[in-house]
Amino acid sequence: MTPFQHILGAALNSLPVPVRALHALDSCIHTSGRAEITVSANPVARLLCRVAGLPKPGRDVPVSVSFHPDGRGTEFWDRRFASRRYASVMEAGRRDDEGLLIEHFGPFELLFRLEPGDKGLNWSLAGWRLLGLPLPGWSRPTIECSETGDAERFVFDIHVAFPLVGHVVHYRGWLVPTEKTNTGP
Repeated sequence: MTPFQHILGAALNSLPVPVRALHALDSCIHTSGRAEITVSANPVARLLCRVAGLPKPGRDVPVSVSFHPDGRGTEFWDRRFASRRYASVMEAGRRDDEGLLIEHFGPFELLFRLEPGDKGLNWSLAGWRLLGLPLPGWSRPTIECSETGDAERFVFDIHVAFPLVGHVVHYRGWLVPTEKTNTGP
């Protein structure tokens, strides 16, 4: 069972086919597509993007994402936006985090609330931790993500902003499957 299947249950079945397909994987899949990326001119925002490996600004940027479910409830995601790469591990929250999606991103844990809707899946950052320790709410970035479908395309739209810094990065685009394998990350 994937983290998304665990959290969303039967609601996963109401999502658009491309969204449902990527969140109910039983084997690895590689996808590719294109994105449009805007990054703040603020030097602090650009530094945050660079340190985190977040995408550089551009139009019609080549994107590839590999999804690697481990069969035990976690997934490894490897993302590439042109020459920038960043990776993370997704898992369903347990105990106090039940019902939340946890993204392990370097020393950070990002806790997302997932909300299925008529047109797709929305993610909102509900909390974050550094090295397992909760960080204060005032320091929490705003991360909003929507996932929809357009025919066979998986469509994403992600906006990140930080307190005191403001808008950091906004990227949106689409992916289609290119290869499915049975091997791990």
